[in-house]
Amino acid sequence: MVEFDGDIAIIGVGAMGSMAMWRCALRSQDVVGFDTTFPASDRTAVGGDTRLFRRAYQEGAGFTDLLADAQQLFHELNADTAGVFTQCGGLSIGTRGGEYMRSLEASIAASGADHTILDRDELINHYPQHALFDDDYGIFDPLAGVIRSDQAVLTAVQLAEQAGAVLIRNTRLISVASGPGHVDIASDDRRWRFRRVVVTGGAWSAALLPERLSAHLIAKRLPLTWFVAKEPERYSPERFPVFIRESHDRVLYGAPSIDNTAVKVAGMTAYGAVHPDQLSRDLSPIELERATRIVAELLPGLFPSPVRADAYPDQFTLDRVPLIGWIDEMPGVYVATGFSGGGFKMSPAVGEAIAQEVVGRHPVPSVAFARPARVRNVL
Repeated sequence: MVEFDGDIAIIGVGAMGSMAMWRCALRSQDVVGFDTTFPASDRTAVGGDTRLFRRAYQEGAGFTDLLADAQQLFHELNADTAGVFTQCGGLSIGTRGGEYMRSLEASIAASGADHTILDRDELINHYPQHALFDDDYGIFDPLAGVIRSDQAVLTAVQLAEQAGAVLIRNTRLISVASGPGHVDIASDDRRWRFRRVVVTGGAWSAALLPERLSAHLIAKRLPLTWFVAKEPERYSPERFPVFIRESHDRVLYGAPSIDNTAVKVAGMTAYGAVHPDQLSRDLSPIELERATRIVAELLPGLFPSPVRADAYPDQFTLDRVPLIGWIDEMPGVYVATGFSGGGFKMSPAVGEAIAQEVVGRHPVPSVAFARPARVRNVL
């Protein structure tokens, strides 16, 4: 008789894993999460304090249902821990005729997302914190907001544990192997056996996946910077929505101050490929110079010298579409990774989809576009 250590194992309890653990625990009393360090570690894609939530989403109308479900679940997390999600609206600014704004408007038209188009004068009137070029205009998303990434993860884990899930911290798993009716996982010094396993290891997922999928993934380093506001009250969530901007060759995004002092601004430097265990958290002089120059130009109400700089790893796919679903050559193993820097905003909905498919065995249409079966072996 096969002995099991549990029904469902979740490998990696970060953005996706914490939400999957929470939603699975509501349906199964035998869920075990494994984390290399601890949930909400700033060494992972949870780092950086905040994430942007948007309903008007440039990446395509295919994410519409996931984003709607995620917003409802973020409000549910808010009911347990105030401040997980603040609906402060979101602003997109870009050049007329530019690729980003064209794509965003096409996605809005396809999804029907609520929005308001703002001309340059309206932007100046409503959001004077942003210095504009002559051909800039904006799109306001009233349902957008800012997520406290650490609070979101810790709240989801707490709710999972209250529902009966178990979290094993400080344990790095090095292998996942399918067998008849079971999946074995192992660390350096121990093995466990489960009926089903979910791989949500972020930038570390590739090492546990078959070559067909690992070759489709690339870990990248995402630099972040924070700047002090000269007039902090102008950068509160009530007056300074989350934003994404692509004006000419300037690319940046940011979030309002959550400490009444510093404003997070990022995206000014390229995301380079990296091994997640070898990531440099220090920004180079070139990265700092570019960040400082763009902030001085486009956000003149901030002191143009970062008071904090950091970097974290995230998992990208070659086609910028995540991998969500069962792995054909690894029976009993499900993966959710490769969200390409945009996963946190939809993480509760992905966690719910995982629970429905892994525990309930019910296919979820909203994640059908992301199936791993689309990725073929490269000869």
